[in-house]
Amino acid sequence: MQVADAPLAELSRDQLSVFLYVSLTPDETRAVVKEQKLSIPGFRSGSLGDVERCDVIADEIRANPPSGRNVLELLARAFERPPLVGTALAPAEAADLLDATAGDAPLALVLWRVLSDLSPDVRSAALPILDELAAHYFGPGDGTEPPPGRESPGEVDPRERVAALEASLGQADARLRAAEEAGAARAEEARRKAEEQREKLQGALREARAGESRAAEESARSREEAAQARQEGAKARGEADALRQSDAGLEAQRARAEARELAGRLGAAEARLARAQEREQELARELERARPTKAVAAPTEVAPQSPEETEAGDAETWLFPVYTREFYDSLEGWDRRIQRAAFKQAQLLSQDHRHPSLRAIPLEGLPGYYRVRVATDVRLIYRRPERQNTVEILSLIDREDLDRYIRQAKTRG
Repeated sequence: MQVADAPLAELSRDQLSVFLYVSLTPDETRAVVKEQKLSIPGFRSGSLGDVERCDVIADEIRANPPSGRNVLELLARAFERPPLVGTALAPAEAADLLDATAGDAPLALVLWRVLSDLSPDVRSAALPILDELAAHYFGPGDGTEPPPGRESPGEVDPRERVAALEASLGQADARLRAAEEAGAARAEEARRKAEEQREKLQGALREARAGESRAAEESARSREEAAQARQEGAKARGEADALRQSDAGLEAQRARAEARELAGRLGAAEARLARAQEREQELARELERARPTKAVAAPTEVAPQSPEETEAGDAETWLFPVYTREFYDSLEGWDRRIQRAAFKQAQLLSQDHRHPSLRAIPLEGLPGYYRVRVATDVRLIYRRPERQNTVEILSLIDREDLDRYIRQAKTRG
């Protein structure tokens, strides 16, 4: 029977992480992290602890199941193959196998099970392991056996019997000392392993607590930054509303001034019309008087153009300003001085877009888009729609962001 590759991606994050923690050595997890170029944002991969490396590898395997091939290859190099690959395990048998190997004495439980089997061949499989354990803990045997032909103690010489008993007692003492030493060695080995496991768990606990502390600090810092951002956003929105209200007041004031100016021009035009009508009537009367004498009438003089008519040409340079939502959004983050300067330039732009102080420069690659200087490193972007008496105030940006603005405008267009 053959087994398939373990579907590691089906495990939960904690299940997969602890499997990696108990199956791989720290050097092996470091190699996997380095080979797959894994990391935690804000931390160098070399500063990660064992638990954090296992968490990172587990996240990568769950997100990209083929990446678990590296872990399976490391397990194959370390253990060659899983146990009982030729046996079909039932769920109950799998649970017994896990219980036997998860306790404090897995070898004793496995030996007990094999020696209790009904098959002699199965029981004999435990003998080589027992011989190796005996040689490891008790040392090699002395090779002495009872001499042939002496099955009964009564047939042995008393002196030989005493010597044999003393020798047996010495051997027993030696075995006892060896057993005590082996027991002490086993106890020391168990204590050492327990200490290593305890230190490993303490290290994992410290790393987990450090990670928890870092996460709590980052969470608190994020909450503070979010609260500060909300306050700044509310303040910026309040300032933008105030600016919009101020802008609305300026627009109303400018509209009233224009209305008064237009009313004055209308009155001047009506006065000119009345004078022209009077002049026409006077000329008609002179024409009637000149007809009986058949005299040639003198040519009429062309009235000079009044100052009001010369001022009418100035209206051709005035454009209606359109403040876009993009412009109001771009005001956030600038101080009041820059914002006032932007509105001042926009007002001057609407009155006379050819004013020399504006120094309007077209944007490359964006027909109809221009920029004017507001401050040393601040520019105001506006657009002149074709065949419209308007100017669209688009955005207040940093000079270094001009290229990015042009790219985004081309994408929107």
